[in-house]
Amino acid sequence: MEQESGSLSMSSILVIDHNRASLAVARALSGMGHRIVAGVSGYCDYANLSRFVAETLPVADTADHPDRAMSDIAALCARRTDIRGIFAVDETGTRLLAQRRKELPRQLCVYAARPENVLQTVHKDAMSGIAEMAGLPVAPRITAGNFTELKAAVREIGFPLVVRAVESNHDLYGRKALVCHDQQAFATIATDWPREDHQQLMVQRYNAGYRHNVCWVAAEGKLHSAIEMKVLKTTTGGRDGYGTLVETAEPHPKLRYWSHRLAEALSYHGMGSPQFLVDPVTGDITFLEFNPRLDANIRLAESVMPYIETAARLAEGGTLDFSSDPWTYQRGKRLFWAKGENQTLKTLNAEARYRELLARAAMMPVHSLTSVHALFSWDDPMPALASHLNPLISRSPGLVREHFIPAV
Repeated sequence: MEQESGSLSMSSILVIDHNRASLAVARALSGMGHRIVAGVSGYCDYANLSRFVAETLPVADTADHPDRAMSDIAALCARRTDIRGIFAVDETGTRLLAQRRKELPRQLCVYAARPENVLQTVHKDAMSGIAEMAGLPVAPRITAGNFTELKAAVREIGFPLVVRAVESNHDLYGRKALVCHDQQAFATIATDWPREDHQQLMVQRYNAGYRHNVCWVAAEGKLHSAIEMKVLKTTTGGRDGYGTLVETAEPHPKLRYWSHRLAEALSYHGMGSPQFLVDPVTGDITFLEFNPRLDANIRLAESVMPYIETAARLAEGGTLDFSSDPWTYQRGKRLFWAKGENQTLKTLNAEARYRELLARAAMMPVHSLTSVHALFSWDDPMPALASHLNPLISRSPGLVREHFIPAV
């Protein structure tokens, strides 16, 4: 059993940098007795409507205005002595808090991995090097800092390949990553350096396979809790993109071994998520990347273990009991992201992939009835309902819109 630290009992926690995992964070921390304050910069996946959020306050966007965001956080903490912790849900905020931890009050609990772990792992090229040294299989890669270098890297790596940002959490050419199976596919999309804010890109040999995300909580390099989740369907209709149907999987023996090796190599302390590609035909496994934050589909992990609470207890200074197998959880449970699947259907329709569209549309009621939902829950329905109605809400008159989307 975990030993509760009790040091932050019944305090207010500022939750920032929102995505669909915010609802799971608010629910878990509220269940621990904390009061949840949502720091928002406008649209926040309607986390502000959750019944587990007690208050909504303005905090500048961590990606577009990092200096203002840090100033807002510092001012809030100075003004509100009840705010004794901060939780950044997405990667941009997690990285910012790690980079500028010394600017925050010393007594403020940051619900994240240690700063050195965050900064080690968000740099994809450096993290791939660490994984290689730990014995994990990593596909050949080259980094590029401009469009000329990018084209040269593409020629050297060869097809199929994937282009990803080295550090930035922004989209790349309007997508999570650019997967190209031939030169024509690359040239059609990558006509210049991407407009998004990227200093470096990484070109890597693409290994086809399902994405397997391992979500763990580790203390001093030792795994306490771990769960393997297989991404079955994504927003692109292929195997890249954001997961819309995800399943808890029987831990692959190699992934178990490599996860333990990686945690030890990093001396990791906190929550994190290494990702792998597993080829269903050959069985080949490749390390993909590491996210030092919550997986966006963490609600699936929350349905089979108290993942967020365990990570929170550790961040608060609590101790963990390592007497049980870290990989103890229910296998075969699924999560469905209905809004993401609706986006996929629009993409398939635009690309005239009608057979796939009809097949996926036919399965939506089945997945809705048999899966955990990424957003919707019967005891907290408003965020999901508003999210699905977002096109209507965003075009509503000012006062109506601001009732749902905080004006900042």
